Amino acid sequence: MSKAKKVLCTLLVYIVILIICTIVFILLFHTGFLKKLDVFFYRGCVFLAISGFVSILLTLLVKKMFQELELDIKDILTVLCIFCGVTLAWYTLIPVTVERSISVFMLSYMDQNDKAGITSDEFGKIFYDKYIEDFGAFDKRFNEQIISKNIEPSADGKGYVITNGGRFIVNLFRLCAKMFNTEQWLVYPNDF
Repeated sequence: MSKAKKVLCTLLVYIVILIICTIVFILLFHTGFLKKLDVFFYRGCVFLAISGFVSILLTLLVKKMFQELELDIKDILTVLCIFCGVTLAWYTLIPVTVERSISVFMLSYMDQNDKAGITSDEFGKIFYDKYIEDFGAFDKRFNEQIISKNIEPSADGKGYVITNGGRFIVNLFRLCAKMFNTEQWLVYPNDF
């Protein structure tokens, strides 16, 4: 097999494995597997690890079946890194954003109810009544912080306090907010 043909075949193998693993990743969300893991992002990370393992197995299978391609550990790692990197990027950018976004809720609500227009004050009430109360968005996010061990019950059992892990996360958020010049009131709410 010529060098050019080997490169093209290897590229095709990469693409096919990436497509299969992406399909596996998406299908995992439609199973009951890990449904009790309430944090959508964490569930996706586990599914990413499973799909990444599938990419390793598929690359090893192709290596065994098509020895003339001379696939080796670098190919296994390349497919794994491309799959995990690209998938994590689009997963956090799109599905995680859809799952958590106030903007997605706002636009979706307006799309379903935009008959005569809606004022921002009216939407503020709808947001509180539906997003916060009916759908329990605050409770869901609060419980995510407990599950993530960013907050824990206080010593007296009457409330919650931030953990050292939570403080570490806050410091990362503040560093990111400074680096990218985002809204500072989100990371320093008492200063504004």
